[in-house]
Amino acid sequence: MAKTDLFESPDYYLIDELLTDEHKLIRQSVRDWIKKEVSPIIEDYAQKAEFPKQLLQGLA
Repeated sequence: MAKTDLFESPDYYLIDELLTDEHKLIRQSVRDWIKKEVSPIIEDYAQKAEFPKQLLQGLA
C-alpha cells in the first residue's frame, strides 16, 4: 500500500521571513532526505522498537 506524505509546514510564527535563501535551501535539503530515506522505513522500525542505524551516515 502506498503511503501518502501528509507533512505540512505551517509557518505560524512567520519564521520564513527571518531565514536567508541559504537557510531555506538547507531546510529543503533535509526535508527531501527525510522524505526519501526516513519516511519509507521509520514506521517499521518504530513498531520493532529498533533504530535504523543505516541512517547515521546520512545524518553526518
